[in-house]
Amino acid sequence: MRYWLLGALMVTAGASANTSLFNLLNTGDRVNPVAMMERVETDHPGYIADFELDVQDGELRYEFDVINADENTLTELTFRATDGTLILQRNSKLEADDHDELEAVKLLDRKQLRFSELVRMASEQHEGKLMGAQLEHDLGISYLEFKMVDENGKRKHAFDIQKLKPLPMLQWER
Repeated sequence: MRYWLLGALMVTAGASANTSLFNLLNTGDRVNPVAMMERVETDHPGYIADFELDVQDGELRYEFDVINADENTLTELTFRATDGTLILQRNSKLEADDHDELEAVKLLDRKQLRFSELVRMASEQHEGKLMGAQLEHDLGISYLEFKMVDENGKRKHAFDIQKLKPLPMLQWER
């Protein structure tokens, strides 16, 4: 009985966190995430490989990883979501564990496609608010994994970069 109650409390807490995040995204003024992606693409060389929403000290933030394949660098950027102010910028060399994202970035470059365009295409068929998006390369497929949240919770989806269509076998709920 004790384990069942603990499990029920954890599910309730998770649902409450999803609802709170969804409510936070629905209220207040903030820069549209895709508009922020477009700004990052204009202001920073390379391709966005990762976008995440983060809440720190009650403040909503947008975090980006930008890969510049020509210079073999990774730039991490954090912006205040309310006004788009840059909070943090950190530059480093690409590491071995960045290989999957680099493969997907190279495909975006060959297709002359920006991350923001890919996110817009992939998410237009889904209800809710965008929580995050990341380029992946696995089993010979480069794809965009993205997370959406609505009043019912979070969902992850995948979108094939080569074929520009959803990968339905890679959809799951969280």
